[in-house]
Amino acid sequence: MTRGAAWHALLAVMACALAFAVPRQAHAQAGPPMITNDPGTPGDAKWEINLAATGGHAGAGWEVTAPNLDINRGVGEHVQLSVQGGWAHARDDDGAWRSGWSDLEFGLRWRFLDDEKAGIAMAVQPVWSKGWSASARRRGLASEHPDFFLPVQASHDFGDFAAGVEIGRHFVSVDPDAWQGGAYLAHACWSRASCIAEVNLSQTDGERVVPTINVGTRAPLGDTCNLLASLGSELRGENRQKVIFYLGVQFVP
Repeated sequence: MTRGAAWHALLAVMACALAFAVPRQAHAQAGPPMITNDPGTPGDAKWEINLAATGGHAGAGWEVTAPNLDINRGVGEHVQLSVQGGWAHARDDDGAWRSGWSDLEFGLRWRFLDDEKAGIAMAVQPVWSKGWSASARRRGLASEHPDFFLPVQASHDFGDFAAGVEIGRHFVSVDPDAWQGGAYLAHACWSRASCIAEVNLSQTDGERVVPTINVGTRAPLGDTCNLLASLGSELRGENRQKVIFYLGVQFVP
């Protein structure tokens, strides 16, 4: 798939996902355990805390962040503050593991459109991340340079389905910048659980598009706790991750 064809395919999925115009009956939600984020926020003074193991397998090695902690707090009904980080692990070709602190991410989401009658929402969520540990950077466990990501997110609920898209630009200090975009479709699959599928594309300037496909579920374990799980794969790239995964729990006290 060429770069232009890949982005045209994603734009087509985005257009289809947002083209429905029927009353809202479901709640569109992506984010953990998926790559693509949705414009939802927890609500005023409410928390959403995700604790997980996440990572991938490329070639002969693994890269895993466990535990990975993602803390979100609602400020009013349309704003969310977030911080995310964890303990990263990677295996060398000789089988040796190394560990250290991952990047620390700080984000702010503003849902500037929230049409409940039409079931349409849109948000912007600037995210700034940096590898604070010098030893983790030396061992390839954290990014060498800060990254500022500016995405726009949109979602649309229709019947038992929910769809959403996200597209944004990574502005990286020193290193080449990158585009990232994704689209997802969610459906109530059993009981109160939802099944989610997504396609996500990333492209570093001057390089080829890397498509990723991913499927996941969000299933209630109780009134204030959900199971989060996903499994996917990058479809191209010299060092592509043949397996990517997310397994965790979400607390919504």
